[in-house]
Order: sequence, then structure tokens, then C-alpha cells
Amino acid sequence: MKVKAYALLLFILVFTAAQNYAQSPVKKDSLPYYYHTISNPTDYNEFQKATAFFEKRVNISLRNRDTLSAIQHLRLIANGQSEYGFLNDSEQTVVFALRLLENLPANVQANLRLGLNNQLGMIYRRLNDFEKALLFYDKALRYSKSNKDSISILNNKSTIYKDLEQYEKAKDILEETLKIASIQNKKQYARVLANLGYVQFKLGDEEALNSMQRALTNRVQENDLVGQYASYHDLAQYYIEKKDLKQAEVYYEKSYAIAKKINSPEYLVDALGQYVYINQDPKIITYKHLKDSLEEARQFKANAYAAMKYDVDKEKEQTQLALLQNAKEKQEKTVYLSLVILSVIIFSIIIYIILANRKKKQLETIFDTETRISKKLHDELANDTFQVMAQLQTLPEIPEEIIDELDLIYSKTRNISRDHNPIYEHADFYEQLTAMLAAYKSDEFNVIVRNDQKIEWETLNALKKKTVYIVLKELMTNNRKHSKSNFALISFTQNGNKLNIAYKDNGIGGDLKKNNGLQNLEYRIKALKGRIDFDSEKGKGFKVDIQI
Repeated sequence: MKVKAYALLLFILVFTAAQNYAQSPVKKDSLPYYYHTISNPTDYNEFQKATAFFEKRVNISLRNRDTLSAIQHLRLIANGQSEYGFLNDSEQTVVFALRLLENLPANVQANLRLGLNNQLGMIYRRLNDFEKALLFYDKALRYSKSNKDSISILNNKSTIYKDLEQYEKAKDILEETLKIASIQNKKQYARVLANLGYVQFKLGDEEALNSMQRALTNRVQENDLVGQYASYHDLAQYYIEKKDLKQAEVYYEKSYAIAKKINSPEYLVDALGQYVYINQDPKIITYKHLKDSLEEARQFKANAYAAMKYDVDKEKEQTQLALLQNAKEKQEKTVYLSLVILSVIIFSIIIYIILANRKKKQLETIFDTETRISKKLHDELANDTFQVMAQLQTLPEIPEEIIDELDLIYSKTRNISRDHNPIYEHADFYEQLTAMLAAYKSDEFNVIVRNDQKIEWETLNALKKKTVYIVLKELMTNNRKHSKSNFALISFTQNGNKLNIAYKDNGIGGDLKKNNGLQNLEYRIKALKGRIDFDSEKGKGFKVDIQI
């Protein structure tokens, strides 16, 4: 007894939860919401959002090579486009899905081909191309594996015979279809029953009205707006032909209200077109007949073009697939070429860095070599010369000229040592730089330095400091030897990590010829990825602009 009580309680809980879930509103901007919107169109603006949503899903699926998912989304889009009357768009969508099918295994294709060919049949029926519609319905039936799969296709096929006014054929198909249709699937059952009721009405069968009203009841229960519109439209037509215009208008108003709810131009035009016959104005009826004839002629021409443009035979599919393959190969070539170019760029950057580091090391080696040579000149050659001079001065009868020559050699040796003597890394750089520049001042020559105190010398690395020191020393030595000027102006500016040095004197100038000294300066600056520009004209002095 307890077990039965628990089972009953569990059933009640599950049933209540299911009811709450079914009644709970679907969250907007979610997959279930857009699925419901595109499958049950009631608002054109929301339909557009749903179409955009599923088009994105198609693109994502194709990027992920999930062809099956892409086709399923395309079927939803095609169905929605068809419901809203965008028939050519729906046709293109279905054909694209059929092309994608070629990439799937044969056992997966059957059910999808059934649905897609059925969709094409519905499209061509509404385009009044009944021959092509029947062709695609028959194609769809070939992929049907059971009676259940055939119900929708057989029902759709009957509508062709209904449109062609071959009502007996339509009735035979619908009666057989109704036998295998399940009453549990109210939406599908109502569709078959509604079509049968309309055909019975055309054949003068007394059961017609009962069939049509039963179908309407199911459609109202299922909240099938498209189905409700069709039922109200058919009932209005029924009473128009029965000459009961008052009752026809009742059902027309209901169909028009549903058309406005669906918010589709095709449904609204169709509903308003029916009102012409209820109004019974002869001029308006004549106008509608003429307009419908012109529309059919125009549509026939459009259909002929559409059939050529969207033919889905094997040859065209293969051509399209070949184009897609070519595009894929071109894309792959582009990717490979991009990788090659990127590799070359990366390799060039690496080589550039290696060469820059090599230049930096070479510059450091030069500084070390100069330091060693300077030390040897000072400690050995200059000192030895000075000792020889001291010894000679103690000897009698040494010509004064020899002492003077030795003194000159000693001075030159000391000057060479001093010119290539580097800075002392443990002493203040700014003090060493200003002392070096001040050493070149004399009564006949002045060195003017600007903005040197504004420079953050401590932010410069050791190699830059050595280079600045040696370059300015070389410029001052060059001035002393060749310029014949009475002043030199040196200006400093700093911009972040960049240091600018502008040198100018009022010497004799002349045609610029880069001697070994200037070439050496250029090499030192460029080794630090810097820039050095020389400018000299006769009578206008010598200028140098440096950036490191």
C-alpha cells in the first residue's frame, strides 16, 4: 500500500513540474525562444531576429565543420521564410542545404532529403509551379521509411490536386492519409482534416462543414496561428459560395485578425483579397481578377527563371562543390603564404637583433682596446720617454734640440693617451664630461655648453655614456686641429630615452670630407642604433646633429 502511495505522490510531483515547465515563459534571446519564434511565426520583427540568430548558428556550425547542425538550422530558416512569403529566399536556403548534404554519409542523408524535398514542393506549390511541386513531393516520398514519414508529404501532395481542382484525386489521398495520421499529433491531424473538409465542400459532401470545424477546434487548442488562418479563410470561402455573406464576414474578420497577428504581408494581402468577394462590388471583383491574372503571368515568368537558377541536379551541385573546394585551396595557399611572410619577418627581426648586439659588442671591444692602448701609452711609452729625458738632462753637452724633440714626443704620447682615455665608471659622469670639455677652453677658444644640467645622465647606460664622451672628445680634437674657430656651441636635449646633441662652431668650414675620425664617430653612433648628420660649408663653420 505504501509503495502505491509513494508512486502516486511521485506521479503528482512529476506531472506538476512538467505543467509548470510547460506554462513557464520561454526566456527571450535564447535558443528555445528563437526556435519557437521561427517555427510559430506571430511577429515579423521577432521573426527577423530569429532568422539572424539561426544564420549566425549556421556560420558557427560551418566553421566547426558540423554540417548536420548547419543543415538543421537552414531548414528552420527556410520554413520561416516560406511561412512569411519569402519564397525565393526559402528556395535558395533549401538548395544550399541540399548542397551541404553531399558531405554527409548516405545513411544520414535520407531523412534530411525527405524534409528538404518536401519543403521545395511546398515552395513551388505556392509559386503555382504545380508540376515541379509534384516532382519534389515524389522525390521526398522515395526517402520515406514509414507511413508516419509520408503523412505530411501526402497531405501536401493532395493540395496540388486541390489547386488543380482535381478534387476526387485529392479526396482519395486525404482519406488514406487520415487513416494513418495520429490523433495525438493534433497539428498534423488538423491539417489533413482541414484539407479533406475543403475538398468535401468542393465535391458537395455534407460532411465538409463538420470536418472543417473539427480541424479548426484542434488548431485553436494547439494555438496554431497559421493553421487557424487557413481554417477561417476556408470557412469564409465556404459561406461565400453558399451565398451566406453575413456568416462569411464573421469568419473573414477572424482570419483578418489572425493575419494581423502573424504580421505577414502575404497573409494580409490574401485576407484583404478575400474581402473583395464578401463586399460584392463588381468593379473591385473585376479588378481583382485582372490583378490575379497579371500576377500569375508574372509569377510564371519568375518561376521559369527560378527553375533555371536553382536547379538542384547533380552536375550543378558538383560544380558548386568544386568552386567551394577551389576557394578552400586558395584560402589555404593564402594562409601558407602568410606564414612564409611572417617567418621571413621574424627571421629578419632576429638577424637584426643579432647584428645590433654584435655591433654593440664590437663597440665595447673597441672601448676596451682603446683603454688598454691608452694605459700602455701612458704607463710605458710616455713614462719611458720622460725617464730618458731626465737621464739625458744630467749628461754634459747634449744638444738642446734633442731634449726639445723628446719633450715633443712625450707631449704627443701623453695627448694620444689622454684623447683615448675612457671615463671612469665609478666616478660622476657629468663631472668628467664637463671637465673634459673645459680642458679645451683657452684665451683664444671658448666652449659654450647648454642644457647639460637638465639631462638625466644617470638614466643613460654605460655604453651610451662612453660613446657621448668619446664622440664629443673627438669633435673637440677635430676642432682644435682643423677648424680655426674661436668658439664651439654644444646643446643637449632629452626626450624619454632619446638624447640629442647639437654641435656647432664658427670655423673655416669647407667641403665635407669624412676622414677617419668622422667615419669612426659615425660607426660608434650607428652601433647604438642612433643617427649622426654632418653639415659644413666654406666660411659657415661645422655642424653635427646626433641622436642616440
